[in-house]
Amino acid sequence: MYLRDIGLYLEYQENKVYIDEVILTQKLTKEEATRQDYRENCKEFHVLFGDQVRCVARLYTDLLGKFKTEETQKINIFCVTDLDKLKSVPKTALGFTEVYVLIDLETYWNLSNIEKKKVILEKINEGILQVANHYSWDISIFNRVSKEVIDRNYVNEYSLKQKSSPDRKHKAEIFCQHDIDFITISMIIRNRKTNEIIKSEILITDRPNEFIFVPLLGELKWISNSEITLIHKYKPRKKWIVKLEEQNNFIKRKN
Repeated sequence: MYLRDIGLYLEYQENKVYIDEVILTQKLTKEEATRQDYRENCKEFHVLFGDQVRCVARLYTDLLGKFKTEETQKINIFCVTDLDKLKSVPKTALGFTEVYVLIDLETYWNLSNIEKKKVILEKINEGILQVANHYSWDISIFNRVSKEVIDRNYVNEYSLKQKSSPDRKHKAEIFCQHDIDFITISMIIRNRKTNEIIKSEILITDRPNEFIFVPLLGELKWISNSEITLIHKYKPRKKWIVKLEEQNNFIKRKN
């Protein structure tokens, strides 16, 4: 198997005072009160943190490439504030490995975006080091990836789909700029011979989690030599269309 992903998460910690209060005042079971505690007091921050870390985590795994391993296909790094959790060793079940790293959340939320990215990479490195030591992996591979992330100034940009026009004069690509607060998905049209960008047109701006939006992007299709469309994977009637005019001007139409 291959190591396919690295995820960073905040661990849920029960607010016992809140749970006891709603059990008493709302006549809820312990399980119901715990779910309400998570929804009301934790979920928003967990989702936000989970989105923010993806720009660096995706860049890291892309640069890592196909890392073959007999132990795990995904490392889940739980960022905790409880020092006792750090005493546990990596645990693997069904191809998923869990490790714990310490984080100062109050400091993290007040950082600039670039400083947040540095913390995210730091926590990835801490988690990877635990797993690498546990399974005797070559840590130099991960050091190389970490250095490359820093050398790129934590910028994560990638192309998802490419397609040449029927007359072979142009090529279109779906280009993603994956940042900490949002992802921008653009249609880029290039001259096929010179690779010159003729037009870059923003199609979608969404929350920065590739597991949310990438599965929705369907076929990239040239309707003619002058018209290209990106079709929603599950809603074929929804599409983004860019038309190439004779003067090399583009008009984007949304359906």
